[in-house]
Amino acid sequence: MMRGFDSIESLHAEELLVKRRRGSKRFVIAAAVIGGLFFLVGILIGYFSHKRDSAHQPDSQPEILSPSQYILDHVSTNYLRSKLNEFTAQSRLPGTEGSQELAHRIHSLWTASGLDDVHFATYNILLSFPNQSEPNKVEIINKTSGNTLFTTSAYEPSLRPGDNISTVMNFNAYSPAGKASGDVVYANYATLEDFDYLTKNLSIDLTGKIIIARYGKIFRGNQVHNAEHYNASALILYTDPADVNKAFNETGKDLPYPNSWWMPSTGVQRGTLHDNGENPDTPFYPATDYAYHIDPSKRNLPKIPCQPISYGDAEQILRNLSGHPSPSSWHGTLPVEYKTGPGFENNPDLKIEVSVNNFLDTRPVYHVIGIINGTEEPDRYVLLGNHHDAWVYGAVDPQSGGVALSHVVDLFGQLLKLGYRPRRTLIFCSWDAEETGLIGSSEWVKDHLKVLYERAVAYLNVDMSVQGNFTVKAAASPLLQDALYEAAKQVPSPVSEFKTLYDLWLARPFSNDKLMNQEPSVSYSLGAGSDHARFYLLAGVPCADLRISYDLKKYPLSSYPLYHSQYDNIFSYENYQDPGFVFTKALTQFWAILAYNIAEAPSLPMNVTRYSTAVSTFIEDLLNMYKDVWMKNNVNT
Repeated sequence: MMRGFDSIESLHAEELLVKRRRGSKRFVIAAAVIGGLFFLVGILIGYFSHKRDSAHQPDSQPEILSPSQYILDHVSTNYLRSKLNEFTAQSRLPGTEGSQELAHRIHSLWTASGLDDVHFATYNILLSFPNQSEPNKVEIINKTSGNTLFTTSAYEPSLRPGDNISTVMNFNAYSPAGKASGDVVYANYATLEDFDYLTKNLSIDLTGKIIIARYGKIFRGNQVHNAEHYNASALILYTDPADVNKAFNETGKDLPYPNSWWMPSTGVQRGTLHDNGENPDTPFYPATDYAYHIDPSKRNLPKIPCQPISYGDAEQILRNLSGHPSPSSWHGTLPVEYKTGPGFENNPDLKIEVSVNNFLDTRPVYHVIGIINGTEEPDRYVLLGNHHDAWVYGAVDPQSGGVALSHVVDLFGQLLKLGYRPRRTLIFCSWDAEETGLIGSSEWVKDHLKVLYERAVAYLNVDMSVQGNFTVKAAASPLLQDALYEAAKQVPSPVSEFKTLYDLWLARPFSNDKLMNQEPSVSYSLGAGSDHARFYLLAGVPCADLRISYDLKKYPLSSYPLYHSQYDNIFSYENYQDPGFVFTKALTQFWAILAYNIAEAPSLPMNVTRYSTAVSTFIEDLLNMYKDVWMKNNVNT
């Protein structure tokens, strides 16, 4: 039905409206087509003009700084080698000009790196020194004539033209001055079991005897304590080639230093006899100016003289001993019978005389402390430490760790200048007087104990970077174990057959750990052999002690052969310990990345289940070992 309209005009108006609508559609379509063409032309013009401009202009997008990658990319073997030459240029005995000079050198390096604060922490400590005018010595003397038949060397001689002449005499720190003479008795490693065998199995009265024993198995201070306990008058210590020169007397094997890393017959291991980590005059309190100093007669120090000698000199004493044949387990590899004594065979007129002229003196020691303040948690501290004092030059112990620490400081200083600052505060510590019995760092920890209790997140110690070139040796709190693994996975392997340091560590276990096929070996027995001790045992701070070590299966040694001798120098390090400094580089990267990860992580990378599992295992092991004894003594576990 047709719609109605008022008039013809109305119908005509509708026709006109239809025509107008058709015309508008055509216009819109045309406009859209034209607009699309203009848009397409604009895109093409913009594309080609941007392409032309980009060919002449750099990308304006700024690169995002990756601190961890920056660290990995900028660890330099040239830096490490150069600084090791500087750090080992002279002897660094604590309390001497050499140690103080190095402390000031490190202070200058760290200041130049741009840290927020670098300062000295100084303590006055009772130290032990050899007497330059009256060298210590061990003599074989004819009691009847009074003639001296043999005298041990006061110094280690230089064995190659490039070696410095040692200015540090052969001595054991904190041995008292004194003279003892009498018959000599060989006591193996001077353990309680060794003395028990001599006195009970062989019925030898050790009262007044001079004991000669080889280094090893136990701490040298305990060897002196054991000799005291059995009323000996003096102790002579030497390094047997069985423990420091596996190639000794083997045809076709490597000659000792300077032809290899093995200890030569003239080498002497120095070392402290003081082991409780306390300044003898201020026990249990920091050695500040206002600290109470005990009466000198109450100092907890050795009572009998002790002198270290070389195995070349020891042979002159051991070769003519009389007495019983010793057990085969007591035999080293010197061309002697290792008889026990007492006295000399077929010559009762011969005696041994030990003369020690050490002296004690209170002197300042200098720690260098560097700080980078954190952004979000500035009151939480991640600490890194190494010591700069050494028995002589100390290329391995401690300066390989010292140059790594200064490089880590320099890297974080560079990152500061690039705008990066860690979430938590980093504290870098270069300790003095570690070799004297951990006294230096112990005084600092006691001085800051309350703050460390509350704020220290972790202490990461490197006593030496590289004592061998085989695998990672790590001891740590269980809390830090996973953090160690994650850091090692980020570090490229120094050995081409492995991708990362973690892969090398996993494939080359340091010990026969029962989990060695599942994950790299980490010891929970940190012990008290370096500066982590007071942080771990007194302040309760999670700690790690890191180094690259030798193959323990191939070389079952207690330490690297040139330990604490003057032959631990730059020549032996770059020729035998770490040619090319590739392992030193890897350890430096590992240390820096570990510190970065702990300082930067929003949540601390600590696995508490590791800790609980370890404690449960410790308890289970104790029960298995001592259950019967405890039950007999009514111990309630």
